Amino acid sequence: MTTPLGHGPLSGLRIIEQVGAGSTDMGRVAVAFAGLLAQRFGATVFRPADAGPDPIMQWPPMLADGSSALHRFLTAGKGPGDAQPGDYLLSDDPDLVAAWSDDRKVLIRPTLDEARPQSDLTVMAASGLLDIVGEVGRAPLALPGYQMGYVAGMVAFNALLASHLASVLGGKPLAGEIAVLEAARWLNWKNLLSEVSGQRASGVGRAEEWQITRCKDGYIAPVFRDRDMPNLARLMREPALLEERFATAAGRRRNLAEMYRLIEAALADRMAQDILLEAVELKLPFAQVQSPEQVAADPQMQHRQFIVEGPLGPMPRLPLLWNGRSVEAWQAGGEA
Repeated sequence: MTTPLGHGPLSGLRIIEQVGAGSTDMGRVAVAFAGLLAQRFGATVFRPADAGPDPIMQWPPMLADGSSALHRFLTAGKGPGDAQPGDYLLSDDPDLVAAWSDDRKVLIRPTLDEARPQSDLTVMAASGLLDIVGEVGRAPLALPGYQMGYVAGMVAFNALLASHLASVLGGKPLAGEIAVLEAARWLNWKNLLSEVSGQRASGVGRAEEWQITRCKDGYIAPVFRDRDMPNLARLMREPALLEERFATAAGRRRNLAEMYRLIEAALADRMAQDILLEAVELKLPFAQVQSPEQVAADPQMQHRQFIVEGPLGPMPRLPLLWNGRSVEAWQAGGEA
């Protein structure tokens, strides 16, 4: 049974979320995440009962009862149901989408080249994303989780909204089709632009002046520009940072090792909270690398009520207010 979600901007919209023989693991996540977003906005999402066992049920992380946390997150509130006229289809199976009766449908494809199978890892590699996070002398590490599936799910949800809007405005619904690799390359466009324009080297081995550095109780992310160097030197209690070689971004990149040797030595015995408080006074946009527990306890997150009770416990709500109210508030209480 689907869970009643009350009112929302997509209340009354029905969506069939279906995978098939042509589906991929990445596509399964993308389809389910697009459906989850639509459901959070008030749509009713069905998964056909005859689709067979869902492989995601066996995917980690696993909960204490042996069930998949990922599966419960992606499918909470969705239930079995058959398609009706006016329903939308979300799928990554080209044959299922081709057989759909009208243009209320969104197809998620790995790439425009159907001959080459893809996964989260290969899409990250082919899009250049792994080149950003790689290190010299070591194979690039994949971003954790199912990042490309989530990205594709968000793009598919946008395509579904565009189609629905066209229908609401009196036109015909628009069939949507997205390629995960294209979406990933769009995420990476600034890095690509920097390289092709000749402004700076991209990727592995690039000299980057903003780096994560250790402090006494964790890690700090310092961010600064040319005009901030006097205040950075003040925060670090390090006059050497006022030297001419550190005055410009180009100079700092040429002397990265020495600059971060000075910064790390200055922060090694200082607590993150003390560093951040002084950085605020000096108008330096520093941040602490936070654990999930620290994020949940952050005063801003609590004030915004960004962490809500989800089907698996505390989790971030959708980062959107609709007429001043969160989507979760719409679901819980209906219209004000």
